[in-house]
Order: sequence, then C-alpha cells, then structure tokens
Amino acid sequence: MSQKSNRKWYKTLHGITGFLNILANIALGLSLLSAHVSPISTVIPVFFGLTFPFWIILNILFVVFWLFRKKFNFVVTLALLAVSWPYVSDSFQFRRPAKEKPPEGIRVFSYNAHLFDVYSHRADEQNKTHRKIYRFIEEMENDILCLQEFYTEDFGEMAVLDSLTAIQDAKNYHIDFFQTRRKHHHWGIATFTKYPIVNRQRFQFRNSTGNYCIFTDVLYQKDTIRIFNAHLESWHFERNDYEFIKHPESIQDSAFSMSLKNIYWKIETAYLKRAVQIEQLTGLIKESPYPVIVAGDFNDPPVSYTYRQMTDFLKDSFKGNGSGFGKTYAKGLPYFRIDYIFHDESFSTEWFKTYTVPFSDHYPVSAVLNYEQKE
Repeated sequence: MSQKSNRKWYKTLHGITGFLNILANIALGLSLLSAHVSPISTVIPVFFGLTFPFWIILNILFVVFWLFRKKFNFVVTLALLAVSWPYVSDSFQFRRPAKEKPPEGIRVFSYNAHLFDVYSHRADEQNKTHRKIYRFIEEMENDILCLQEFYTEDFGEMAVLDSLTAIQDAKNYHIDFFQTRRKHHHWGIATFTKYPIVNRQRFQFRNSTGNYCIFTDVLYQKDTIRIFNAHLESWHFERNDYEFIKHPESIQDSAFSMSLKNIYWKIETAYLKRAVQIEQLTGLIKESPYPVIVAGDFNDPPVSYTYRQMTDFLKDSFKGNGSGFGKTYAKGLPYFRIDYIFHDESFSTEWFKTYTVPFSDHYPVSAVLNYEQKE
C-alpha cells in the first residue's frame, strides 16, 4: 500500500470513527434526557435510558481511542461523560458489599414476592417455594416488611397471611386486596410491621386497577412515621418476549417485525402509565405530615423519569450503602435495579443489601435506617 493510499485509509477511518462517536454522544445525551422529560411528551428517550450503561461504556471507549490516536476529538465526549457521572452513581456504587450482619436501626425489607409462586404450587404440589420464602423472611427479623404481588388464601397450604404473622415479630399488618376470587383467594399489597399501626389508607392510580399504593402510619418511639408501599405498572412481558430479547436471531423473519412491534408497544404503554402514576404518587408523598419511608416495585431503572421524580426530594437507600449495580429484576439485564427503598431527610441509611435468592422474578432489598428524631 502506497503512502498516499495509507493516508487516505487513515483519513476515512478517522471520519467514520468521528461520525460514530457523534452518534454515541447523541445516544448518551438522549439517555440522560429520559430522566427529565416525561414519556408523555416523547417516549423516544426512554429506550436510550434503558441502555444507559452501554452508552457510557461506548463513550469511554471512544475517549480511549482518541487518546491513543493523540487526537483532541475526545474533549466533547469527556465533557459529556463528566455530566453523566451523577447518573452513573445512581446506577452503580463503587463500594464493597454490605456486611452480613446489619447494625441496629429500623430494618426495612421490600420484596415483590411474585404471588408466593402460587401457580407453580397448584400445578405441582411438591413445589414449596412459598415455604422457602417464609423461612427467608423469618431469618431477616424485619421491623417493616413491604410485599408487592402479595397473595393469600383464607385456609390451607397457601394461607400466607397466617403463616407470616406466625413466624415474625412484625405481626401488625396493613393489607389491601385489589382482587378476590371464590371468596377465599386474595391478590394485593401488604405491609407488616412490629410497630403499632394508627392509620391505614389506599391510593388508587387513575389508569390501573392492579397497580396502586398503600400507606401505613405507625408509631415509632414518640413519633408517627408514614410507610408507603407501591407497585407501579409493569411491562407485562411474556416468555416469548424475553426469548426475542435474548435471542433475536432465532426468530423467523416473518415474525421478527411483529415481535419487535409488540415489545415496543408494551414498553411505550408501560412508560406512559408510569409517568402518570409517579406524578400522582410523588404528589401524595409530598402531602405527608409525617416522616416517610417509601418502598416498592417501581418497574424502572435509575436513569428514568420515574426514578428522578422520586429522588428530586427523597434519598435512595441504595446510594447510601449499596454496592455494584444492585440488580433486583432476575429476568432483566445485569444492571436492572427496579425495586427501591426511599426515605426523606428524617432518616439516614446505615446498611443496605440486595439478596439474590431464586424465589421470585425479583430480588428482595433490605435497608437499615437510622431515624433522626426531631427535638
């Protein structure tokens, strides 16, 4: 290859790389925008927010490439990465995992229990996932236990309410069912606590029957604390949707377009519903006359409009003491943290842990909070 051809090749490579770098910059910028722009206005940024870690890594690689080439093209990308840093800390914590034994304080536990695997149990009576969950919860010694996708029956093997009140100190409970079948089978949300309950309320989101919030006022020392337990709209992915996401190459050409459109529609629908739900929820929380703890399944990662609405006025306990990505959705990508424990400035996080136990499609999270009592 002649020197002239060599220069032309390097010039072409430089141009292509520069163009791809600009596209990566735009993608990262859109992912940041997804945290601040309501999906109701435009849904496009949410798809970039879902893949935020990928765009961070890609832009870092471009910085390394330009440094290696001794070119100053990295300046814009480096500036964008600097702007992105707070969002990185929302998604990933650079600290060691928490010690196994938690310190003293208010121990809060939140778990989407996936109906205690009732359907698998009905199909196979040897399946005892619900009993494994009981033993796990008993070992946690929780002061406050928030369960989403709660299920119980009035009697028999799946009398979950009776079992939980029998095995733990948190025997006071606030349960709200959104559905009851055959008079004895109940679906809903549940909050258990060892503190006396003085008030129970339900808040229904306008655009859903199965997704809602309950809040429970408890007496702690001489003060009243309000505990919110929320479950926001999910994507309603089915097995074939996950198969398409994991192995798109295995889908036949005739079904590829239909599968892609179906996933797009589900994501768009869920985001539009959650945008309304989170605005209703944050409005309700801000009206609380008491210090608040908010736990639940929010179905959104940290770089999202949902998360930003919460952390604009509340603290994320994972950021206080979590480590790594803190993944909570077992079926999702390695960084999918969608279950949270938030609190206001009346509390500080002393300890946080995500438990990767295989009893549900979600992993439970636990935090120890220190309450700073007002004079």
